Amino acid sequence: MGTESKFLTNLKKLALSTKESIDLSDFTNYTEKNIHITKEPFPHFIAENFFKPEIYDALCKEFNAVMERGLSNSKGGDFNKFHAFDIDYDGYLYVPAPTLARDNPLRLFYSLEWNMFFSKLFRQFTSFETSFVLHHHPPGDRTGFVHHDFSDKRFHERSVLLNGVIAPEIKTGAAARRRVISLLIYINNPVWQEGDGGETAIYAADKTIVIKKIPPINNTLFAFQTSPVSFHAFQANKKDRNCLVQWFHMPPELL
Repeated sequence: MGTESKFLTNLKKLALSTKESIDLSDFTNYTEKNIHITKEPFPHFIAENFFKPEIYDALCKEFNAVMERGLSNSKGGDFNKFHAFDIDYDGYLYVPAPTLARDNPLRLFYSLEWNMFFSKLFRQFTSFETSFVLHHHPPGDRTGFVHHDFSDKRFHERSVLLNGVIAPEIKTGAAARRRVISLLIYINNPVWQEGDGGETAIYAADKTIVIKKIPPINNTLFAFQTSPVSFHAFQANKKDRNCLVQWFHMPPELL
């Protein structure tokens, strides 16, 4: 049995043994069988109406609860609300506290089943570390820089949840893990029309040719396998553009 198969088998056993296990069919309208992976320019898929209506509404409620606290333009970050990026990139982010609480819809993103779902779809080995963040782009934000997300982040084993998942990432002083799967979930946006912007563009390997643009239509999930050529960028927007962003990781030495 290969490393990937061993990991998925162990992950499944752990998921079945923990009291925090979930049934993905309670959350999403999709299974592995109704998702098609597009191979070019890098493996990805787009799934509309991804969450069940009641789950999507609950996620919007969580998002709005943070928005109601206002925005902070401090580069240092007021971490109880959306705060400005600490790089030259327009918009705001908020990192929620990891949770497995049954009354919180965000628990899905810290579940082993959620990890397994995307690991199996992309046939990509992943470990237990994950990053999860809320993004908000008010109207008038600039097009972002073209990037691939294939970078190392750090996690500390003291941040482990009861099911073995480790979150959130930290700045320094812990083991490095490489991003290998990226998720964007468009949520809580005004009705999108052509010309509104706010899409996620994906690029050819030359970083200049746009292959396609994924519009920020609510309850759409855009997922891709992260690699040195998974180039993408936020596009300038005329309306609010909101999304949930998540990454799964693995030890870089296993690549």
